[in-house]
Amino acid sequence: MRRLGTRWMACGLALLATVLGGALTLRAWSVQPRREAELSGLRLRLERAVWLHEPTDHGDTATLPALPGAPAPGQRRLAVELTVFNPRNVPLDFTSGELRLTGSTPGTEWRPSAGGPTAFTVRPAELLPVTLSFDVPSTPSALRLEWARGTERATLLSTRRPRSASEGPAGWPRRVEELPPGNVAAGSALFHGRLACTACHGNPGEPQGPRRLGPALGDFARVGATRVGGKSVAQYAYESLLNPSAFIAPECAGQAPCTGPSTMPLYGETLSPQEMADLISYLVNLRKEE
Repeated sequence: MRRLGTRWMACGLALLATVLGGALTLRAWSVQPRREAELSGLRLRLERAVWLHEPTDHGDTATLPALPGAPAPGQRRLAVELTVFNPRNVPLDFTSGELRLTGSTPGTEWRPSAGGPTAFTVRPAELLPVTLSFDVPSTPSALRLEWARGTERATLLSTRRPRSASEGPAGWPRRVEELPPGNVAAGSALFHGRLACTACHGNPGEPQGPRRLGPALGDFARVGATRVGGKSVAQYAYESLLNPSAFIAPECAGQAPCTGPSTMPLYGETLSPQEMADLISYLVNLRKEE
C-alpha cells in the first residue's frame, strides 16, 4: 500500500508540473508580440509603427517653434497604424483607449494622444483603419504596445524610444545618477588593468611620476568639479568617458596644453553600465583612495 501511495503521489506531482508548465507557457505566449490578435469578438492588426523624426535628428540644433499638435519638448512620437475588423454578425464598439504603451517599470504607461475619433462602432464584416500616436518622454525602458478588452490582453509590439540628439549616445542615460551604484575597487581594477589608463595618464598615486599623453588624474576629485560650470565631478567624468572631445583639458603631459580632438577611446562603446559606474566611482574618489 505504501508503494502504491508513493506512485500515486509521483503521478500527482507530475500532473501538477505539467499543468503549471502549460499555464506558464500560455502566459509567456500571451505576452509575446503578435501583429494580429482577436479579443472579445474584434480582430485587430498592427500595420505599421514608426518613431517620427525630430529636426535635431538631422543635425539641426536650432530651437524650433512648437507646432499645433506636435509632441512637447523632450518627447518622441510613436505613430501607429492599425486595422480593426468585426467578424461577428453584431455591431461591436472599439475605443482608442484600449491601446496603451507600457514601460518595464510597473505603473508606467502612455495612452494615445488626442487628434481624432476616440470611439468607433464597428459593424459586422466592417474593416476600419485607425491611426494613433503616443508621445513618450525620455526613458531607457523597453516599451510594449498592448491591446486590452475587458480581461483579455495582447501584446502587439516591442520597441524602444529613440534618443534625441541632445540626449547623448544611444543606450546611455543622460545623467550619471541613472547608472547603477559604482564600486571603487572594481573601477581601480579597470583603470590599472584591462583599460590600461596609466599608459596615457600615469599612476594617480604618483602625481610627479612620468606621464605620456593625457592630463594627470591624481587630484581629479577636486579638479574635475571645476572643469564645466554646473556639472558635478561625476557628471563631468561620465560625459568625458562617453565623448572625450566634449571638453579638452587645459594641461597634458609636460604641462603642455592638450590638443583636440581627444585620442582617448570612446568608452561608451566598450564598457557596460556597471563598468562605467565603477570607473567613475574610482575617478571621483581618487583623492581619498590614492
